[in-house]
Amino acid sequence: MKVISLAANPRVLTKTIGSKKLRNAGSLPAVVYGNGEPESVELETKQFEKAVKSTVAKNFLVELDINGKKSMALVQETQKNPLTNHFIHVDFKRLTKDSVVTAKVPLLPLGTAVGVQLGGVLQMPMHSITLNGKPADIPECIEPDISQLEVGQSILLEELVLPEGIIAIGQPKAQVLGVTTSRMMAKAEEEDAAAAAEGEGEATTEEGTKEADAGAGEKK
Repeated sequence: MKVISLAANPRVLTKTIGSKKLRNAGSLPAVVYGNGEPESVELETKQFEKAVKSTVAKNFLVELDINGKKSMALVQETQKNPLTNHFIHVDFKRLTKDSVVTAKVPLLPLGTAVGVQLGGVLQMPMHSITLNGKPADIPECIEPDISQLEVGQSILLEELVLPEGIIAIGQPKAQVLGVTTSRMMAKAEEEDAAAAAEGEGEATTEEGTKEADAGAGEKK
């Protein structure tokens, strides 16, 4: 996972009113937890928004520069205003070189499944997965190749290719994505089955007629 540099300053205004003043001034209140005492900091909202846009990972790795003192941290959790969708608070997890973390990363399928080209539908029960390992080894996203998937086939959590030392959290047999029959395909299959059944019925009737005619001829 790439490291994004962020500048921050110790935060003096820590209560609700103080946090509101910070936001109004274009700053974002945050807290750095882990490996020591929690530290209240503030950073530029625009700088953090730019960092978020530069990666597809929800939990991403940063180098925090707090008044010239640099340390590694993971964006653990963010809060947004439900009305404006703007960031209002960030929780960072302070890291060491030996830290092992849990991070959520998105699933971005590569290619177009054979089954989809034939009319199937790609289903994704999971749009992201949770990984555990050293921060530097955790990828920003997982990109499974789905080009060979046919209708009825799927990829399970345990089948994902992960970097060495990284494990996926969850049920190994859980379906990550798969190709299913579309409504149009299902309807076409039903029509084909009905046509085949009708054809068999006509053939049976024709055979019965021939047999009846043959029996009548023998009687004559």
